[in-house]
Amino acid sequence: HSSEERHRNSISPGEREKFRNRSPDIDHDIKKRKKEDKDSDGEKSDQELVVDVANEDSVGAPNGALSPRENGTDKGLKKEPHGSPHSSVSSNSSTPSSSKHKEGGGDKGGGTPTPKAATPTGAAPSSSHKGAKAAALGPPYPYLHGGAPGGHGMPADLSAAAYPQGVLHNSIAPGLNSYSRGLVGYEPHPSMRGPGFGSIPGGKPAYSFHVSAEGQMQPVPFPPDALIGAGIPRHARQINTLAHGEVVCAVTISNPTKYVYTGGKGCVKVWDISQPATKTPVSQLDCLQRDNYIRSCKLLPDGRTLIVGGEASTISIWDLAAPTPRIKAELTSNAPACYALAISPDSKVCFSCCSDGNIAVWDLHNQTLVRQFQGHTDGASCIDISSDGTKLWTGGLDNTVRSWDLREGRQLQQHDFTSQIFSLGYCPTGEWLAVGMESSNVEVLHCSKPDKYQLHLHESCVLSLKFASCGKWFVSTGKDNLLNAWRTPYGASIFQSKESSSVLSCDISSDDKYIVTGSGDKKATVYEVIY
Repeated sequence: HSSEERHRNSISPGEREKFRNRSPDIDHDIKKRKKEDKDSDGEKSDQELVVDVANEDSVGAPNGALSPRENGTDKGLKKEPHGSPHSSVSSNSSTPSSSKHKEGGGDKGGGTPTPKAATPTGAAPSSSHKGAKAAALGPPYPYLHGGAPGGHGMPADLSAAAYPQGVLHNSIAPGLNSYSRGLVGYEPHPSMRGPGFGSIPGGKPAYSFHVSAEGQMQPVPFPPDALIGAGIPRHARQINTLAHGEVVCAVTISNPTKYVYTGGKGCVKVWDISQPATKTPVSQLDCLQRDNYIRSCKLLPDGRTLIVGGEASTISIWDLAAPTPRIKAELTSNAPACYALAISPDSKVCFSCCSDGNIAVWDLHNQTLVRQFQGHTDGASCIDISSDGTKLWTGGLDNTVRSWDLREGRQLQQHDFTSQIFSLGYCPTGEWLAVGMESSNVEVLHCSKPDKYQLHLHESCVLSLKFASCGKWFVSTGKDNLLNAWRTPYGASIFQSKESSSVLSCDISSDDKYIVTGSGDKKATVYEVIY
């Protein structure tokens, strides 16, 4: 690491907007700005997904007024606090992005990857924001603005009683209208109010839209059982805060639920959440150089091994069963950073999303690189694997989502979007893929049919996404400090929590009873899911 980079890492947090640029040949910050988004001073684009740790003033405290949230219920809150990203619906939120299926792509077999420049030469396609500069070369992920220390968060107990649920398009029988649910009511997109697009009879704003194969968008009439029934949470209650001490870019929960692993600068901390009010980690795994962020950590199914990747060319494999956790192997790739990891269900293979766009496939038994999937033309940012282990899904800063056949080692499909992809999750019960966009949209694609859903409750980029094991719901988190829980696939809002800073990472326990989030204000939050 150059002395210049060390100097940049030592500057005061207030100057952190000058993101660290790891590629010497491209040493300029490119500003990408939404026309009206006053919060977007931090949205400079850099060569990689870079963690920015400057905490700014919070994005406006949540409105005090509370009202039900449904698709098309008037929230009645037109006032926006100063500085909130009002009207920041991305320009593609009314025109669905095309979702083309392309055959082809492919991989390089064999143990030696062909050397490829770690830094893409061309500029990424321009972002979907009006007025964005086309030269953007990838986002400064995870954007950590929007949380002053001690910022105004939601009350810890998002109790169902506090926020009554009302009718969903009047489709629930009147007797059920009082069914209560933990929802925080405020209006994310006042620009969608009004008689034009995005309203249902009565001119009330909707947040969930069905997009047909022809690109027609219609607000979704939620079914009567959208928010009731077995396996659908009522709300989530904050039960613990884990003071990691650095921005938490990665979190994972053990199975059975006992330990939480939080990845930050240079290390992963291990917390025993079975002890109430845990305040100190039970151990610390020093994985990377002190100033480099962990970007992903994944447990093997038996819970005895943790794989850690981040802003380094090596991925470390930790033996958690040893008396003291120790590194038992390292995987070294040609790419300068790993943005995301996935493990095959049989624990034999690890997949890493590389900053050069390649997907590296590792044999965990022999610790060798066995294949590379090549196709993304900019960094690969997120990944998930089908529950049967035959298919891989990856998202990239090249605005594409791709699926790969793991038996044949080739690309199956490509979906093109008008925004960079920051997060995705494949539904464990099949059929649906949820994708989190830089544009603030969440899109839920059907794996074999062309129709999809587009969900508009985030006000800023969607930084992480995770399905519950039952497949009936999923959560997304964003730079807007929000944790949103959605019904699969049509996106009825189940509950929502506003944290005090950007929410960069999340995981759901395998029994669907706990959610953990990692945030820009240097902590992780443990929620209990209430049914």
